[in-house]
Amino acid sequence: MLNTQTRRQREFEQREQLFIDTARSIIRQDGHSGLTMDKIAELTEYAKGTVYKHFTCKEDILCGLCLDSLGHLHKMFSLAETFQGTSREQIMCLGIGYQLYTLSYPEEFDLLIAARTNNIREKASPERLEKMKQVDNLVINHMRGVIEHAVQCGDLQLPKASTIDDICYGLWAMNFGLLVLDHARDMVNGLTLSPSHHLVLSQISCLLDGYNWQPLSSEKDYSTTIAAAYKHLHQPNSTD
Repeated sequence: MLNTQTRRQREFEQREQLFIDTARSIIRQDGHSGLTMDKIAELTEYAKGTVYKHFTCKEDILCGLCLDSLGHLHKMFSLAETFQGTSREQIMCLGIGYQLYTLSYPEEFDLLIAARTNNIREKASPERLEKMKQVDNLVINHMRGVIEHAVQCGDLQLPKASTIDDICYGLWAMNFGLLVLDHARDMVNGLTLSPSHHLVLSQISCLLDGYNWQPLSSEKDYSTTIAAAYKHLHQPNSTD
């Protein structure tokens, strides 16, 4: 009986992943507006009722894609966190990992933005939203862990009235905001911007210097660190 349940669960999960992968392909070809339950059923050759056994609505599928995407980001951050270096070098590697993730999974990054809107969250299933929250916390904890280590080893002194979570939120907001705008760079008019990889890293460096996170960029040349981080994450430094 246990083997039967395990097999059925495995088949259920494999079918759900098929629906998610198919939804991703539809979005890449036709955009979000082209995604429908009917089209997923047609392309996978399953009855629409079977699709509804996995997802309550289109918005629930989008959250499923977002959850899948957060899994990719979690893996990238897990790899970045193993980078050997100072706490500042590790937080820089996380920033590089975030940037490389957006380049490797551009549609998924768009979904991370869309899935945080009330229009989607209000229609998605509570179970899916709870899973997203759990994986979101795993992703955030990578950054929080590096900041805690920086404080413990003396690389970073928390500004007055600031907490570790405040610093985590600030770094996350800046990195996320930079990547969102850079993702729509063609719509940013009136600004002559540096190449993407340089722009993001230079602004992160300015923020870290503002926190007085040691060693400061005026005291250490981080170009070698950046090259090593890209190599560690198995991506070329020149990717834009």
